[in-house]
Amino acid sequence: MPLININQPDIISYLRVEPRTVTKDLKPTIKAAVHDAVWILTQQFRVGEFLAEDAGSPMKARIQTQSNKLNRFQSRYGEVELLNDEVPLEAKIERLPLKEDLGTRLEFGRIWIKLASKIYADDLNEILLLTLENFQIDAVGDDPARNSNLMGMRIRNLVTRRAVDGIRLYKYFKTGGFASDFLPSFPQMDDQMVHFLKWVENTYFLPETTKQNSWSEEVLEYQCSVSAPLNLNQESNQNVFSADRYKRGDLDWYSFDLESDPSFKLKEEGIEIDDSRALLEPETYSYIPTNIEFKGMPKNKWWEFEDRNTDFSKMLTQQGDISKMVVMEFGLIYSNDWFIIPHSIPDSSVTAINGLVVTDVFGRNFSINRAGTNKEQEWYRWDMYNISKKQSEVRETFGKLVSIPRIKNRMESEPIEKVMFLRDEMANMIWGVEEVVPDELFRGMDGKNTYLQLLAYLNDTLPQAVTSPEYIANSALHRFRLSNSVPENWIPFITTKQKIDDHQRRDVLVQRGAMLRYVDDNYTNEVIRPRTDILSIGVTENQPYFINEEIVGRSGFVITSNFQRARWYDGKVFTWLGRTVKGGRGEGNSGLKFDILADKESDL
Repeated sequence: MPLININQPDIISYLRVEPRTVTKDLKPTIKAAVHDAVWILTQQFRVGEFLAEDAGSPMKARIQTQSNKLNRFQSRYGEVELLNDEVPLEAKIERLPLKEDLGTRLEFGRIWIKLASKIYADDLNEILLLTLENFQIDAVGDDPARNSNLMGMRIRNLVTRRAVDGIRLYKYFKTGGFASDFLPSFPQMDDQMVHFLKWVENTYFLPETTKQNSWSEEVLEYQCSVSAPLNLNQESNQNVFSADRYKRGDLDWYSFDLESDPSFKLKEEGIEIDDSRALLEPETYSYIPTNIEFKGMPKNKWWEFEDRNTDFSKMLTQQGDISKMVVMEFGLIYSNDWFIIPHSIPDSSVTAINGLVVTDVFGRNFSINRAGTNKEQEWYRWDMYNISKKQSEVRETFGKLVSIPRIKNRMESEPIEKVMFLRDEMANMIWGVEEVVPDELFRGMDGKNTYLQLLAYLNDTLPQAVTSPEYIANSALHRFRLSNSVPENWIPFITTKQKIDDHQRRDVLVQRGAMLRYVDDNYTNEVIRPRTDILSIGVTENQPYFINEEIVGRSGFVITSNFQRARWYDGKVFTWLGRTVKGGRGEGNSGLKFDILADKESDL
């Protein structure tokens, strides 16, 4: 006889209990009748339900808007050009010239040989040799910074004599050269040259000239301007918006300020921009307004179930919890007085609301004026999404909505360069610390470890310090040193002044300095140069580099350079090299000291 497991029986049954009505008439249930209707009236009276105004709820809203497209763009020093909607504005502002490192040279050269193999597969060896005669990767030479990069030197030694310098080849084609100049026996390579340039254009979004670069070396931020015409008149004014403090990679309406001079315009030269396409016809739409609400907000109907995720009766607030009290007051008292109308506007435009008419349930029409127009109540007026006016002491209302063609999502690589600016009060200096430096292979490497590798390389290659013949052994107990050293990835900036005008007005600037290389407890005659493009401005031209002193506050800031990739609304992919500026980590201490009196080492 099989045993029956009482804890886990083989036969399972369920009993479902639910209320059911025996009548087919559902009207009494839907009425939700109560036994004591007077109790409901007393509850409504207790919470002030009968103190409301005799006003109707909005039933319909009609709105008319008129938009002008942004059609002009100007980089920091570039010429005015047509603002192309097919290109993200962030990519147009942030793009920097491509870094000419070993990895880029190899990649461009590989693409050129790959294109040649498609039509001249049998003669590929000859094409490679002829190309190498004119575009070979140069040797490093005696540069200790590159020679100490072990991975970079290993790859360079493997490919230097058999890899094409694609950057030099690209520059040759961009300056008017042809493939047939060095490949006369292969005329079809001129067609492959066109495909090569097209590949570079589709892969990297690069500035055509140096003037199209919007990065400001003085303030270490991006600067640009856009504008929209007001009417079709050739002499018409424009709404000009300038972004002179864009640095965090989140371009939007708050990145721009309106030019204070109404007659200021972006004037194009050599081209003619058609303003008729930028002026759109007024559009009128009808909507059904809906109440503004948030998750967990109390319902405005007595017989509607509440969301249990938020219990306002258990919210503990103190006198300083302003945000909590504002949310509670809005949800409990004013929630049924605010309505939302989801109206779409064109992207990359300046939109003005010509009129808004609301019809309530009693059939009455109300014309709604724009908020923030009462100057007598300026200090507390509601004026969200307002564009500030440059160099204006009085807060004014622009009265229009600016829509910027921005990227929603983007992908960013690991930093190729990273520089931290900080103040050193002990040394009375500003330092640019190169935390990440390029490794010549599309990546970045730790700046401190790079300095240690360089120091080890110099200790192995440089001859050991020899005691000077003028030195005489003595019995002194102390030695005086003029100063000590700091790591080579710490680049100094020294305070200086620069004349601005003839009235002797001067602004305080900081100038990039330099220190001598310190090896084996001795200074050499070699000057330390920065490795990042952020700090190397003017080094090859032997020119000084200044930045504004006021931009380096006590908290400092961090600049990173990395590759960025985004897909635009038409599906096209854009890849560019850009920079972002974020907050720093406070003050620092380099350990630099002057006039040091230390114990003298033994003469032995």
